[in-house]
Amino acid sequence: MPCYILTDKAKDKRFFKKTLLDPIFYDTPSALIAALRKVKNGQVVILDSTIRGFDKAGLKTAQLIRQKDPDAQLIMISEDATLVGQCFEAQVGFLDFIIKQEFSSVFLDRLLRAIAKANLNLRRILELRPIPIRLPHGKTSKVFDLTRIIYITTDKGTHHLFVHEADRLSRIRASMASIADCHTSLFQIHASFTINIAYLHDYDCGTHVVTMVTGHRLPVSRMYAGALREALRWPTAKKRGSHMVGTTSSCS
Repeated sequence: MPCYILTDKAKDKRFFKKTLLDPIFYDTPSALIAALRKVKNGQVVILDSTIRGFDKAGLKTAQLIRQKDPDAQLIMISEDATLVGQCFEAQVGFLDFIIKQEFSSVFLDRLLRAIAKANLNLRRILELRPIPIRLPHGKTSKVFDLTRIIYITTDKGTHHLFVHEADRLSRIRASMASIADCHTSLFQIHASFTINIAYLHDYDCGTHVVTMVTGHRLPVSRMYAGALREALRWPTAKKRGSHMVGTTSSCS
């Protein structure tokens, strides 16, 4: 599968040509975005953080890509480690942020692992078949495709919830407590968050944070931590016929 690469640095291009199977290079954000519009959603994209001296070019480009392609696997590379906070705070869903270290073996190893992970994520997304599900919406209900739901959050100060799908954001009138009963793949991890466990990539018990395959990182409250550990240790959702996919956990 090709890697779409945004960089204007000749040295970087030479390195990627030697190490990657099918790199496709673009010198400007506009050229990259135009190319991505001509191919199907769900591409692996490597973005240099700085283009022509503009240190936020990669981040701005990522935001534009994400608006059109919820499945894109975005990898940021940079010589400036201070940008990592800005990139993940932007909630674009970066798969990884890799510091360029004169193209050392450490950099190459991490980049190749990120690309492999990106391709695995895309296979998981494509393999999920539509599963119609009804979520409460006031006195009625609303039909969603479970395989497109990544997580659900509260709309603070209201009696509504936001349903974060792969390609859109929907608002329903419901309580968070009522959502987990709608399907075994919907798992509440916090008073304000319910996740689709099929999109769960990693749970770090030390920091009480889950990472979804899309790159989103969400908090886990102590109230739900034990149940989540049990769900990962004993995949009951899978036993009941859901589409739970492989996850990793740093819990002992």
